[in-house]
Amino acid sequence: MLLSEKKKERTVEGDSIHTEYKIVVDGLHKTYLMGANAVSALRGVDLQIKPGEFVGLMGPSGCGKTTLLNLIGGLDYPSKGKIYLDGINIAALNENQLADLRRDKIGYVFQFYNLLPLLTAIENVMIPMHFQGKLSKRAKRMKAMELLRLVKLDDRADHTPSELSGGEQQRVAIARAFANNPSIVLLDEPTGDLDSKTGIEILNLLRDLNRKGATFISATHDAAVSEYTSRVVHVLDGKIVTGLKIAGLKETEEMRRTRIEHQEKNKELAEGKILNLIKDWSGTEIKSNRIKAAIPGEIVGQLPIHIDDLILEMIEKDKIKGKFENEILYLDKGE
Repeated sequence: MLLSEKKKERTVEGDSIHTEYKIVVDGLHKTYLMGANAVSALRGVDLQIKPGEFVGLMGPSGCGKTTLLNLIGGLDYPSKGKIYLDGINIAALNENQLADLRRDKIGYVFQFYNLLPLLTAIENVMIPMHFQGKLSKRAKRMKAMELLRLVKLDDRADHTPSELSGGEQQRVAIARAFANNPSIVLLDEPTGDLDSKTGIEILNLLRDLNRKGATFISATHDAAVSEYTSRVVHVLDGKIVTGLKIAGLKETEEMRRTRIEHQEKNKELAEGKILNLIKDWSGTEIKSNRIKAAIPGEIVGQLPIHIDDLILEMIEKDKIKGKFENEILYLDKGE
């Protein structure tokens, strides 16, 4: 729905706006001065994002998607237009207010990780907690370890970035982005510097984390990302476009076919592991994390859908007899 159509359904009071959306971008322009020349990075962008969405800003390099991401994150000011976050026009905030907003509400995952090279993984994750100043040193370390465990890197907590692979560094960056429990997570080319296999593993991780409630926005030129988001917004020449085929994306059609074939093969393998677990299971209830644990990590990391959705799909296709609610599979053994 266009922003103009939503204006009838909202109330504006000064610099605040009450709406069903987590983020509202209204008539956004951004112009940079390059010597004597003015370069328009954004040219009148309207965008609305609901709480909990995973939105992909997709387009070729230089299209304006990273500029839009940075403006939403309060890293820069627009030349014209407004950005409402939780009903507040952040374009009207001063530097100190923006700093507080970024600290408390926004998590960032940068393309090249931006980890401090002399600090260990756990120390890098703890950095945002120092600025918030709410936890004791022990509590910070405990929380950082929990986050590293969430991204399956707790066994690498004491390693510096130079001792980690690119995928591992990205996982540390993701854990750091969640350090202060942000309601919005911004990702700039989350798979841009990774090989295709590692990139898919990162996308699976992000999809799992998104299901915990935060709103995700990813700027990318990787077409594979679109299959892991709830919605894709195409950006071209500083504008949001529809109905056009965007050139200059990372994934070719041949790469896409190969990736899908690989994912479908892993999906079949995962289904086999699930059916074998059910066959040998003595009870009538299985938690989804127990099912997930029965599938090798390299298979789970390359699935085209979330493991919970796979279970639901297998029930729908009558491959499993039972129902799935609140992350528990209730088996119907016909007894």
